Amino acid sequence: MREETLSMLRSHSNRSRAKLSSMMNLPIEHAAQGCEIIDTQGQTYLDCGGFGVFILGHRHPEIVESVVQQLNILPMSSRTLVNNTLAIASKKLADFCPETLDYTFFTNSGTESTELALKLARANGCNKVVAITGSYHGKTLGALSVTHRSAFRAPFEPLFDEVTFVARDDMTALSTCFENHSDRVAVIIEPVQGEGGVYALSSEFVQLAKALCVAHDGLLIADEIQSGLARTGFDWAIEAHQVTPDMMLVGKGLSGGVVPCAALVATAATFEPLNKDFMLHSSTFGGSPIALAAAITTLDILKRDNIANKARTIGLKLVAALSPHATKAGVRVRGSGVLIGLDAQNPARAGQLTLALLQHKVITSHSLSNANTVRLTPSALLTEAQINQMITACIAAFSSLPAKDLP
Repeated sequence: MREETLSMLRSHSNRSRAKLSSMMNLPIEHAAQGCEIIDTQGQTYLDCGGFGVFILGHRHPEIVESVVQQLNILPMSSRTLVNNTLAIASKKLADFCPETLDYTFFTNSGTESTELALKLARANGCNKVVAITGSYHGKTLGALSVTHRSAFRAPFEPLFDEVTFVARDDMTALSTCFENHSDRVAVIIEPVQGEGGVYALSSEFVQLAKALCVAHDGLLIADEIQSGLARTGFDWAIEAHQVTPDMMLVGKGLSGGVVPCAALVATAATFEPLNKDFMLHSSTFGGSPIALAAAITTLDILKRDNIANKARTIGLKLVAALSPHATKAGVRVRGSGVLIGLDAQNPARAGQLTLALLQHKVITSHSLSNANTVRLTPSALLTEAQINQMITACIAAFSSLPAKDLP
């Protein structure tokens, strides 16, 4: 079955991806439940990958039930008649967000949310955008224009003009972007750069970005696609900085890992161009009733079960347990909540660490904008036994790496 699957993938899906899967001897996933994935050979893996989607694990029974119910009633919208599910989901997400973020637009993916944010910035007169080195906001043309990694950008250049990248936490460079500017400026940040290797921006930098936007009539866009929805131990990572953005991008875990769903949430003032003319931006499938049913239930669970606190507790335990062993192996541990980066210092060691963890039945995520870092993005519903399983697997994987001192 495996060779047949890889052959079909090589011929009809993606040759380079199939080649990598073959080289890594990756198993074929078959089923999932909770925090685990089972392959076609019956082997069980602890899922610490998924790029941040599975904050509530796989196939959470309440979310699955809500989707099944909606599937049996109205899975897709007419886009002409009034949809009550959209109304409920829009209010529920706005209520879950920081105050003043009142308007919601649902999309299918994080990169679509980024595209809408850039359009709204333009519609509000922000013709210049400041992005951060190490950033990752997606791979469509607009999102790629504010994504920093040159390997992703180069084949598709020229991208959008008037995008300036400043180094993470470089206060002077950020301030300079607003000096002697007649144009309004939008700043897009990830409070925690997930794909960038799990680097958290400093509070001073985030607060300066907000202050500059206020002083110069700019807009602050917070990309919480990966860091939001309880993953870092807060409902939203930006809460740690006591800052409210003008727009916030939401995705990954929004529908509990059951149906693709993402969103943009904005202040009334920022959203005004769309309030004046809803035809300026639309999506045939964005905000489908089945996705919104999942999102409504997910938001209820996040709030009811205080998932942010669970994530914070797990993260503290993992970082404390892993750091001493990681340091001995020349690996640096970064992160908070259930967004943790294992910086192996170079891509080769990161690859070795990935394979070693897979051999110990732990699935990880690579970091798209930082090949040195392996990410652990497990569910916040890990049991104590699963937490200990992860710790044991990581310690064993660290010990298999060739010696390398931390700089």
